[in-house]
Amino acid sequence: MKTLVFAEKPSVGKDIARILGANGRGEGFLEGKDYIVTWGFGHLVSIGHPEIQDPAWQKWSLDALPMLPKEWKLTVLSSSQQQFNGVAKLFNRPDVGLIINAADAGREGELIFRLVYQHAACSKPFKRLWISSMTDEAIQKGFEDLRPGEKYDPLAKAAMCRSRADWLVGMNFTRAYTRKFKSMFTVGRVQTPTLAMVVNRYLEIQNFVPRDYWEVSAVFEDFNAMWFDPAADEYPSRIDSEEKAKELLERIKGAMAVVHSAKKTSKKQAPPSLYDLTTLQRDANSRFSMTAADTLSVLQTLYEKKKVVTYPRTDSKFLSGDIFPTIEKRLASLPPEYEEYLAWLRQNRPTKDKRVFNDAKVSDHHAIIPTEKRVVDTSGWAASEKQIYDLVVRRFLAVFFPDHQYLSTTIIVKSAKENFKATGKVVTDEGWRALYPRRHQQAEKNTEPGGEDEDNDQSLPDLKKGDERNITDAALLTRKTKPPAAYTEATLLQAMETAGKLVESEELRDAMKDGGLGTPATRAEIIEKLIRVEYMLRDKKKLLPTPKGIRIIELAAPEIKSPELTGNWEKRLADISRDKDNDTDFMRGITDFVCAIVNQIKHTNVLQAAASHGSYSENRPLAKKAVQQSSPTKAEIPLRKVLAECPACGKGGIIEGARGFGCNRFKEGCHYVVWKEFYGKKLTQNAIDLLISGKATRVIKGFCLEDGSIVSGRLQMKEDHTGIELVVVGASDTK
Repeated sequence: MKTLVFAEKPSVGKDIARILGANGRGEGFLEGKDYIVTWGFGHLVSIGHPEIQDPAWQKWSLDALPMLPKEWKLTVLSSSQQQFNGVAKLFNRPDVGLIINAADAGREGELIFRLVYQHAACSKPFKRLWISSMTDEAIQKGFEDLRPGEKYDPLAKAAMCRSRADWLVGMNFTRAYTRKFKSMFTVGRVQTPTLAMVVNRYLEIQNFVPRDYWEVSAVFEDFNAMWFDPAADEYPSRIDSEEKAKELLERIKGAMAVVHSAKKTSKKQAPPSLYDLTTLQRDANSRFSMTAADTLSVLQTLYEKKKVVTYPRTDSKFLSGDIFPTIEKRLASLPPEYEEYLAWLRQNRPTKDKRVFNDAKVSDHHAIIPTEKRVVDTSGWAASEKQIYDLVVRRFLAVFFPDHQYLSTTIIVKSAKENFKATGKVVTDEGWRALYPRRHQQAEKNTEPGGEDEDNDQSLPDLKKGDERNITDAALLTRKTKPPAAYTEATLLQAMETAGKLVESEELRDAMKDGGLGTPATRAEIIEKLIRVEYMLRDKKKLLPTPKGIRIIELAAPEIKSPELTGNWEKRLADISRDKDNDTDFMRGITDFVCAIVNQIKHTNVLQAAASHGSYSENRPLAKKAVQQSSPTKAEIPLRKVLAECPACGKGGIIEGARGFGCNRFKEGCHYVVWKEFYGKKLTQNAIDLLISGKATRVIKGFCLEDGSIVSGRLQMKEDHTGIELVVVGASDTK
């Protein structure tokens, strides 16, 4: 009898076949004396669409909702039919006595195999190949240590729950909102709360009103010190009154200051943890502006093809104890450019530190580290491959280097009954930071929380209590409060990891990772999907919602867009995979949730929903790119009163939407739209009447351009008739 091996991808299958001596070519498989190796193209089988579950569900109808499959019928992906037929035939071939699941060692890999096994109606015994790197040595060791297939039944249950829950939420809510509001809306268990975080942050920024404040810096001969209020709980250096700040400034110029205290503290900063996938994606985005999807793609190449890094889709930042004996060989495999650091490690050999080696914190896979495969030269690699490999290698080396140590100095001086503080930092031992030379420094500050005085390296004189110094000058610093930053891919990944909670502590983030939105393996695809369906877009490094994205978040029930609720589901899925929760109870809860929300949508008053949608109409318009990609006229609620003939196409009529006025022939290609608010200026009814009749307005003051300047100008129809444009005639002011 022969053993059949099923791999997730052809490239992996061919590597395994080479090692097992399966060289004979078949249609979609390789065969040898003892082994047959076949593969999928990722997923071959999925849960069937509604019409496959029940022919009556082919028509999109509110009356048919909720759709609750009883048998969960499966279907073969149309692009994979031929390969599935071949795989199913091999699964049931009479001379095959054992099947080995060699799909990726994770939840999704388990699902890929189990769906094929089920749909092929196979009942033969199977075992699990579970490896963390694709080197020949790792594959050989994995086959020497095959695990019982039933050991991963809890993981398979979690995978099936995830798949069915996503189907129930996605299929039912997408159809419910689409039919109720007569516009195509896609809704997802993870994508919608992720989008909600982006929308809420965007609106928070748009509604933010900046406020002026002032700071006063005392200038001494050899250092500067900032005024502060010791009684203030936060922002102690802020002065809310310019008059008060100027009075303070004049009062301290030339005054004598006395040192109240001078404290020197030795501090140290431990090396950062090894990389899990999400943290690596965040760093790659901050340093190289790489998307999460691009980073994962590069990692997959380094893992599968070049075989120089370990399994990428991991949520662990630790190594298991059995990895320690391989460390020396992994260090020896690194290319020559790391020789400076390797030489130090040869003199100071790595130890089995619990900050690195912790079996309790390794679940399915350990952290991402280099493999034992020798890398002689990377000059022929793509730039992105070298960048990601360098991140992995430097982090791997850093954990075996000593703490970064520095002397932190804080000096408090008093003058004219006012308090001033100066802080400084002197590095006493670079430690692990030696691995991050100056070209890395700014990116390092952006991605890893550093010491208390990380950003202040002022060199302070050796002062003691009672010393006196003259204030030679003083500086008045005018500041503005700033809104929260728009999400970048790096910060959105972090928010997804902690279900939207602002958590700076790396330790606390690790504790919450099971309750995040999605998993390290799926977060990149969630972001890409939101962009694909035009709910969100990239504006340089920022992630911004489109009008369509804002609208679905307005319409969605609070429970659908709750990061905490979805994070709780993800935590339960993780517990199911560890056999600590019940899959039947989980699915019962999801079913009850879907039924309740569908019933709520059915009884929603469309006109009230339309009115509530207007609550965001006072916000400044999105970036031009957002408007072009997703005009809100594509998603208007029907049966609106026609206000005038469309001046752009002459065939349609102008109707009012929540954020503007547009042509009701948008489906036929007329995209003329007049925004109620344009460049931060709410338009008068007179201006709107002129624009919807195709005429230009008079000169209007108070438009706020993207660079912050305030200008005057006329509004008129664009030449291409797609909307309105501003013709600037004068600048009024600058913010």
